[in-house]
Amino acid sequence: MQCSFRQLKEKSLSTEVTHMQWNPKMDLLALANTQGEVWLHRLNWQRVWTLSPPAGASEGQGVTGLAWRPDGQVLGVGYQSGQVVLCDVEKAEVLHTSTLAHPVSCMTWQEAEDKHRVTASPVHVDQSSSPASSQTTPQDTAAEFLPRLTPLPKGYSATDKANSEEEVVEDNKRLSSQTRLNILVVGDEVGSIYLLAYGLFSMGQLAPEEHPQAKGGRLLSVTLSSDLQCLSAVVQHQASADTSQSDHTVCLTTYNTALLATRKQELATLGMKYGQVATILGYMENTLRSMSEAWEDILLEMDNKLAKFAETIDSKDLDWQVSDEFLQLLMWGKASPELQSFLLNTLTEKGLKKLGLSIDNSYSNIEKLVLNHLQRAGQALLFHLSELKGLSLWYDKYGMLGLNTQAVQEAWSCAGSFMLKANELLQVIDNSMKNFKAFFRWVYAVMLRLAGEQVPSEVSKMSQKDLAFVAEFLQENLTEETPSPGRPKRFNLEKVGQYLNKKDEDLPFPQDLSKIPWETFMQSSTYLKGSELLFPHHQKKSLYQVFNITKTAVERALEGPAAVIGRSFNCLGSLPLYSMVKRGDSQHKRLPVLPMSQFSGGEPRHVFTLVIPDQDTLSRILVIRHPTQLHSELLVMEGAWLKVGGQLGEQEAKRCSSHKILDVSYYDEGTLALLLQEGEGECCPVLALLPLMALDDCGFAVLEVSQTFPLTATVASIGDRVGLCMYDVGHQITQYRYLENADPGVMAVGGERKVGAVLYGHQRRLRLFDMNAEEEGDSDEDISDNDMQDLNETR
Repeated sequence: MQCSFRQLKEKSLSTEVTHMQWNPKMDLLALANTQGEVWLHRLNWQRVWTLSPPAGASEGQGVTGLAWRPDGQVLGVGYQSGQVVLCDVEKAEVLHTSTLAHPVSCMTWQEAEDKHRVTASPVHVDQSSSPASSQTTPQDTAAEFLPRLTPLPKGYSATDKANSEEEVVEDNKRLSSQTRLNILVVGDEVGSIYLLAYGLFSMGQLAPEEHPQAKGGRLLSVTLSSDLQCLSAVVQHQASADTSQSDHTVCLTTYNTALLATRKQELATLGMKYGQVATILGYMENTLRSMSEAWEDILLEMDNKLAKFAETIDSKDLDWQVSDEFLQLLMWGKASPELQSFLLNTLTEKGLKKLGLSIDNSYSNIEKLVLNHLQRAGQALLFHLSELKGLSLWYDKYGMLGLNTQAVQEAWSCAGSFMLKANELLQVIDNSMKNFKAFFRWVYAVMLRLAGEQVPSEVSKMSQKDLAFVAEFLQENLTEETPSPGRPKRFNLEKVGQYLNKKDEDLPFPQDLSKIPWETFMQSSTYLKGSELLFPHHQKKSLYQVFNITKTAVERALEGPAAVIGRSFNCLGSLPLYSMVKRGDSQHKRLPVLPMSQFSGGEPRHVFTLVIPDQDTLSRILVIRHPTQLHSELLVMEGAWLKVGGQLGEQEAKRCSSHKILDVSYYDEGTLALLLQEGEGECCPVLALLPLMALDDCGFAVLEVSQTFPLTATVASIGDRVGLCMYDVGHQITQYRYLENADPGVMAVGGERKVGAVLYGHQRRLRLFDMNAEEEGDSDEDISDNDMQDLNETR
């Protein structure tokens, strides 16, 4: 018996696995289970990390797709909820989240060809050490002009992760190593296709209503050619709304995406710029969250005590307010019995010290976060938006892609408004700290006198300026608000917390702009008022609200290219493949496997391998190919049928007359991986590799491709068409292995690292294989950890 692959381990799984994907550069296997978790395992089955489902995900909304970035540093995870999450390979850290309108059904990650090398990294790349390229993007110089963003203090980390001083905050999206454009292609349940540059920037969206061939269909597979000239999708159309008994027509639809190829440099630049902007926005949001955590609500307790004191005054029908009590004490040094009881028994000396210390610590921490983090991020955001505005003015390159100057200008103005609001917060903090310190020192001296204790000289001394601070504090902070029906009295004691309010409501105590000379000058100036060069000041909005306005404006400014590029896609034709009638009493284990890939054989071609059902069996493989670079609007597809007969290899004795196809996948650009089941005899599963050179010997027949076809009609199976020949490729398979005592369902292979995994049909057991070594000894025995370490070191 031929044994071309070495079995490494056989493991039982705690939960049923639904998706598997090998890392293209490392011996790492990503698995998604039915609970919505994603596991990352090494080849020796050591668990690297576990990614939990997104917050708010309900039961049944699990993982629907996995895709590795071509360099293997980032894993893309698609969910039934419509979220697409990018996760770092080193730890289960979510780098970015995109939310689609409908559930994700499939996804793949494609890298542009080497010969079109682009340099759009935010980190400077020395071009002298790299091959010369005729197409390069403008060098990014942000690091030369902007201060470095520092990690947030550990005590205020919003993500509860250990931030180190060596962490490069600007590379939060892991883009510094990207020198070539790569695109994450995502399909959903209603036929929409999303193209995400570097998995982040929505650079193209194909809406089903704009292309009738994809309307109302579920995308089973979608891929983009490496030269970015062609996009192909396998779509399952449902003929009627009755899901219990309905015809499903599966077709292959191809689109011309030449605009992507001609604007590759511009899209790489926009993708990198979006990554930088998204990183800054996330950093600002984490800083605001840290500021909220640093804010102490101890002043709310002080407000409640003052409210009770005000009720005491009202109960005695005294014709004055709380501020009058303190002003009388300030002017005459005499306290009423009610105020004396409030200071000594309710507020207390210990409570006053605790209050002063808490306010000082809280305000100082917020001030540091604004000065050291928020303002730096705001400056960086303004810088990048200014660059985007400059790019949008270059219409021939960026404006025609949908980058709108007016929208970018609006985002820039909103970012400036955020900076103004941050400066306003700093002024409020500075004034509040001065007034609080003067007020608390005066109250502390009064409390010592009332208690009959000696007042220290440094406390008793008060200058005229200090008295003015106290009087201003009493006037602005202890004046009672007119209470609403059913609401107690409120005091304007604390003004910082209102700037961290997320609710969509006006500030209860907005800053008086009439006292700011610059604001008065702008309002009175005919030339400056309403100028787009000046940032608007949202007087009645909180810092959080202005940030949300800025974030929305930035997203609106960068959503134009997706629609413009999506409309440029030209549907070249659709090829109906087969129809499947779904009966209410029939249970299909899974849909036919429809993997896609492309390889270069002279002229670039798209090559598709599909498993087509034939009378409730999976015994044939349909191979379709067509060029990606079209010289006309006419799309010519060629097709051929493949089957695996009983003879595997030229030297193997014939075991059975046919094999059932369980799974098909691309091992590498020149090899097809097959998971087979013998139809007769011992009925033993087989894991095999088929060289794609065998396809060159097949006679491909031209397939009829139509621009439109009736989606509601039942389409005859493509196998019934005249001219498609059947070829037995069993003798071409020289590398294979029989899987004894196994009930396999699906597989995952990685040709770059020469590894493979076969998942059992019940999805609870897994076998790992080294695809580059022959079996030695007992095939069912796991190798030791030492052997595994030696194997990894040799690689």
